[in-house]
Amino acid sequence: MEPDETVDYEDVLPCADKLTFDTRKLAQATATTSAYQNGGSVKPYKCSYCHLWHLSTDYEIS
Repeated sequence: MEPDETVDYEDVLPCADKLTFDTRKLAQATATTSAYQNGGSVKPYKCSYCHLWHLSTDYEIS
């Protein structure tokens, strides 16, 4: 990549439109709040693309 080129990471990473958390603890706190406020159930997982934490309703992800 040339020095003057910029990369729009929203176009590159498939997780760009998801909420991100720096730590599992922060993601879990948000999941707990979401369950309390909305009655839903989500689980934090570490993303293999951005290496940050997201929330998922797919419980097969570890």
